[in-house]
Amino acid sequence: MATATHPRTIRELVTWMREDAEVNRSRGGGTLSVVSVAIFRLNQFGVRGTGLVPALVRLLSLPLVVFSRLMLSCEVPGSLACGRRFVLAHGGRGVIIVPDAVIGDDVVMAPYSGLGVAYPAAGAPTLGDRVYVGASVTVMGPVTVGDGAFIGTRALVVKDVPAGVLAVGLPAKVVGPAPVQS
Repeated sequence: MATATHPRTIRELVTWMREDAEVNRSRGGGTLSVVSVAIFRLNQFGVRGTGLVPALVRLLSLPLVVFSRLMLSCEVPGSLACGRRFVLAHGGRGVIIVPDAVIGDDVVMAPYSGLGVAYPAAGAPTLGDRVYVGASVTVMGPVTVGDGAFIGTRALVVKDVPAGVLAVGLPAKVVGPAPVQS
């Protein structure tokens, strides 16, 4: 699992944003994916950071967050603990993540996927490193998705998913090893 949950300095912010842009472009995410993740990173730096610079960045990022939420329906809170090289495929359209979720490094979230709380139970999902969350996937409650796991399209994850496996279905079941991701 990622040890760093957000960039702590302007230098780290620039490095993380550059890495995010490169991985979103190389994985075919396009301009909207780069923009969505950049908006999230700016807001994350402003919300999770301390001092004058993060406060200014937070203030300046608010109109961008409104654009992301209203135009792309992408709700990724700045308070989210999220590792490096985060991919919001297709501009993160319809992606909704609760603030208490934890996301590792090199995670891909396809459109209309979500990480949520299973009310009335407390707790939010934790995604390990190199996890792929397919389109229209819902991960609910205090579950852990292990490193390298692949969650297939339209799956509903309500139990822990081990590392390195492919999980599909309603509810999600492990059906074999995860496909190799480049």
